Amino acid sequence: MNEMQRESSSPLNMRLSHFSSLPPTPIFRTIEGALPGGKRLAEPLAVRIEYDEGEYLVSETRYYIHAGDPTLEEAIAEFKRVLSDELDALTSDEEKLGPRLRAQLHYLRSIIKAA
Repeated sequence: MNEMQRESSSPLNMRLSHFSSLPPTPIFRTIEGALPGGKRLAEPLAVRIEYDEGEYLVSETRYYIHAGDPTLEEAIAEFKRVLSDELDALTSDEEKLGPRLRAQLHYLRSIIKAA
């Protein structure tokens, strides 16, 4: 086997070739269910999913809250963690928030409920 054949059959190239069959990004899908910290999404949430340079990026389009990871499953899990953490952080600083962050807090409270 020559060097070019070895390189094209390497595990890394085999994993990357899998992505050539993915639909063009971005794609939109809904997520729902439990969040870390005993919270849950109040209703399904539409998210934007992109794949770029070996990583999935999951984001909501209103405030561009986002998270990324090499696998889609982990990127969604990380996005849910970021949503929960953002709600906690803004809630703890509520008295000091300016108008934009107050609006973001109100939005997060409308989409996240205690489980």
